[in-house]
Amino acid sequence: MGDLPVLVFDLRAPLAHFRRPDTTLTHATYPFITRTALRGLLGAVMGFEQWPEEDGGWTGIQILRPVTTRVQQLSMLGKGFLESGPTFNRPTTVELVIQPYYRIFYTGKFISELTDHIRNHRAVYHTYLGSAFALVVPEFVGLYPGSPLRPQEEEVLVASVIPADAVKSIVPEPGLIFNRVGGLLYQALPHRRFTGTINVIYEENNRPYRVQLMPSPVHPVSLVGVPDIKGYVALW
Repeated sequence: MGDLPVLVFDLRAPLAHFRRPDTTLTHATYPFITRTALRGLLGAVMGFEQWPEEDGGWTGIQILRPVTTRVQQLSMLGKGFLESGPTFNRPTTVELVIQPYYRIFYTGKFISELTDHIRNHRAVYHTYLGSAFALVVPEFVGLYPGSPLRPQEEEVLVASVIPADAVKSIVPEPGLIFNRVGGLLYQALPHRRFTGTINVIYEENNRPYRVQLMPSPVHPVSLVGVPDIKGYVALW
């Protein structure tokens, strides 16, 4: 199997908020950008109202700074759906990710256009990390030849977050701390509807780790080696 072009760019900002849909009174956040939010950001760069899933594109996420969160009360003004009217001041407890820093990997049919836009700091719509108050400007890192994992490899060093159903087992090593994030929405549909969920594993302090791979994961996952990255990146 030959090289696969991979666009690499960074997302870092003062704060982020990727709201868990199962929280109401307190808006809890996922620790990193979700699959649907990431495709929304790519769509904003390109000018798509809805990211075309037929793109066949793959994305991966590497957490470059340990996740830190804080809880803050915000006043949610102008919510027209509230019975008390759109001017009602409703203090809402919101969990924020502080100083988020993610490295994003993309390969797909829009790679040339995305590379050109991100390299030149161009976007059709505003780009943000989950919520409109968390603006971010993607930072171009490079366009690299990715090396897909050979099919016969069952144990692999991973440098990114990885879907849990792609992992048969984690190879234990001293000092590694793992977290599992459950219930991420998998695909956005028109009219703010979603379908499918996925669970994801990541190492708390951004260290590479070894896993034994599941032969047939529920959700498709592709592992790719990228220059200057110690370990494979999971694209999904």
